[in-house]
Amino acid sequence: MRPSVIVVIHGPAGRLDDAVASLAPWGARGAAEVIVVDNGSPDDVAGETRRRFPWANTVTSETNRGFAGGVALGVEASGGDVLLLLNDDAAAGEGWLEAHLETLEANPGAAATAGLLTGWDGERADFLRGLVTFDAHAFQLHQGRPLGEVELPAAGEPLALACGGNMAIRRADWERAGGFDPALFAYFEDVELAWRLQAMGREVVAAPAARARHRGAATSQQMGDFRRGVLFERNALRVFFATADAEHRAALGTAVLATFLHRMVAFAGLEEDTAAATRDPFGLTASSSGTGHVPGMGGGLRRLFGRAPEGPVLRDGHLLMQLRAASGFFEGLEATTERRASLEALRTVPDREILARHPRPVVPTYPGDEAWFASEGFRTLIPEDWTPAHLALDEVIRR
Repeated sequence: MRPSVIVVIHGPAGRLDDAVASLAPWGARGAAEVIVVDNGSPDDVAGETRRRFPWANTVTSETNRGFAGGVALGVEASGGDVLLLLNDDAAAGEGWLEAHLETLEANPGAAATAGLLTGWDGERADFLRGLVTFDAHAFQLHQGRPLGEVELPAAGEPLALACGGNMAIRRADWERAGGFDPALFAYFEDVELAWRLQAMGREVVAAPAARARHRGAATSQQMGDFRRGVLFERNALRVFFATADAEHRAALGTAVLATFLHRMVAFAGLEEDTAAATRDPFGLTASSSGTGHVPGMGGGLRRLFGRAPEGPVLRDGHLLMQLRAASGFFEGLEATTERRASLEALRTVPDREILARHPRPVVPTYPGDEAWFASEGFRTLIPEDWTPAHLALDEVIRR
């Protein structure tokens, strides 16, 4: 196997001291091709890489293409038949590359291997296993717990996904599946890829000996909570509708969309001004006959007809986050449809089989979720034979 290791950097050149420096045992002696993608970094990451690590191949993008787009650039520049991905704020441990390759070799039915990420001290779990929810959000199980308190996955154990920050994939499988969806930019691109691989009859398996220490959110903190939130919500919708087969979409699609809308309303209620501005004027406090004065209705009509807009200006918060996520989802709906069609042309495994192996529970995550998921209204949106398990957030985080 000819390995190519890809590191995408959008950040200070100091990040080179983590991922790229840790790859010297393989890159410096030619055991692996190392490709560093300077993904629109604010300082001279490319120049620093060439000066300090001449054995690495440096690829430069003038703009930040996101993690998914940056990896695609690295893949285009690579020549190996196995692609290994390592976060720029992670450091590969001893035997990291060999563990990925040996696990792939021992599991011919596996397209990809999921390495183990720990905290920077090497003592606590960061990514061991992933869990995908019914609406295509994802969690890192055991995150933050001491490694001695949790059961590590066995080598070759099938997993729901591999974290893009420490994984390997056969090039042939990457290309056939279409790689990461570049429109996702960052977050959940690994969820979508794993789902596509499984639909094509391939597996993602654990390679726990392929360990890397991770600084944890060092890269994502540059983006800020608001922008991350937009990507979480937009991408979860896109992943579901780009990847679910027809039966799955018919069974759960309404519940997925209704949950997104319910969260939007719940987010509006978190702040006094948006709660008042978005409240239904025809609710129980309005005149039952529909006549007479309805508080706030005059301002609503003026907004409707473009006259003297009234009401609060939305700030960067949960409601605007959800609105921007919805906007992004609909802007990309045609491309989502095309990506789904490309998968269905290759699919050999129905989603029912995938979910039987890797169940996707309902997990209350945001304000209002618990009451919504416990409601009869939510329950009736899902056919009985598709009903997912319900897990509390504490169960998911601690399990």
